[in-house]
Amino acid sequence: MARTRTGKGATSKTEETTSSKPTLKKLEPSVETPPQVFILPKDASADARIVTIPNPATFAQRRYLVCPQKGIYEFTKISAPKKDQRSWLLAPHRTKSVPNEQANETSDDDGYVLQAPDMMVATPVDPLFLILPALIGDSKNTGQEFLASTDFIAKLTESSPHLAQVLDPSQLESMFASRIAAVSDCMDMGDEKMYALALPKLVKELVSKAKRMVTRGLPASMEDRFVKQVLDVPVLSIKREESSISIAEDQTPAADSQVLSAQESQESSGSATTVSSASTAATSISIMDEKEGPMPSPEITNLLRLRVALNFILSSYIVPKLRNKLEPLTVDLAVSGQDFSPLDKHLEKVTALKKEAQALRSLSDNISRKRANEDDDEVAAAKAEKKRKKEEEESKKKSMSLGLKKLAKADTSGMKKMSSFFTKAPAKK
Repeated sequence: MARTRTGKGATSKTEETTSSKPTLKKLEPSVETPPQVFILPKDASADARIVTIPNPATFAQRRYLVCPQKGIYEFTKISAPKKDQRSWLLAPHRTKSVPNEQANETSDDDGYVLQAPDMMVATPVDPLFLILPALIGDSKNTGQEFLASTDFIAKLTESSPHLAQVLDPSQLESMFASRIAAVSDCMDMGDEKMYALALPKLVKELVSKAKRMVTRGLPASMEDRFVKQVLDVPVLSIKREESSISIAEDQTPAADSQVLSAQESQESSGSATTVSSASTAATSISIMDEKEGPMPSPEITNLLRLRVALNFILSSYIVPKLRNKLEPLTVDLAVSGQDFSPLDKHLEKVTALKKEAQALRSLSDNISRKRANEDDDEVAAAKAEKKRKKEEEESKKKSMSLGLKKLAKADTSGMKKMSSFFTKAPAKK
């Protein structure tokens, strides 16, 4: 009987609902000069401008944000690690809008995909560093030229004309005059004050900045590289170990003994193994991880942080010819007011320990390689001797006659050996 279908049949392909496919929009090709992301101060005034000013340490032209109310900001580039493949999608702030009446209507957003996820962050910079090249002057005797603050500012505006276009003379005076007075010797010339750069005052100002930098905390990368790695002390441990080498030797009696009797032939078919062991004393030198060493005192750690911060300021904002004159003064207790002698003594000990660890590490490697070579030679000699004896035994077995082979297979259990008849009888009691 033919089976009938009671249920509703499958719908035809024409009756299936067709889903709408999303519209794909092709991206525009990349441009040669992509835009950059700048993070600016939130409360900067509308009169703030980005100007070009020579870097105080290298005299290379760099961009700064100058705000008449908030001061001067430098741009610090923050880049993502090269191993991390990332990109940014830049788009305007999306606001909630009324839905479109037409369903097919689409809205275009002005967005941009930034391939390199880098940003320029505006960080405040002390105007003192920008005016320092003018305070130094061109004379060999640094700090001996007394001039008015307006004269030093005029020198700055000559090298940075953009700065004079953003700030008027009164704003320049209020921004730089106090910083000039903080690091200079003052001389009254009538109604006007004259200034000249004083290196001891400049050193104290830099040390004060370094202390504030340490109080706020060094960046994690700087803390790890210039503080932790420098203060890490290796822990050395020397121990003595006993190592034994066992050599197995196979011994077989001569073939001539098999001719004497069946008992001796039966004994000669077996093989005796002699094991000789040699015990050697070895000295093992182990060097633990440097990070497991004893931690220095907080005083030493803070002194190193202070030195790292001070070196960073000198290398980033001070011109080299002035830096060479300031570095000896930074370690002078009478000038800087900071005693670095405990840190220097501790670093000398750490350096000596690291040199000792390096020497012991080289010695340990040499001992390990020598011991491995000796073990390999002994094992190779034992294998060669065993192979030689095995070959001699096989050659002797091949040279035996058929009668000797049958005699060797005879059952000698319960029989006395031939040699027992020739032994001296034990004394009677």
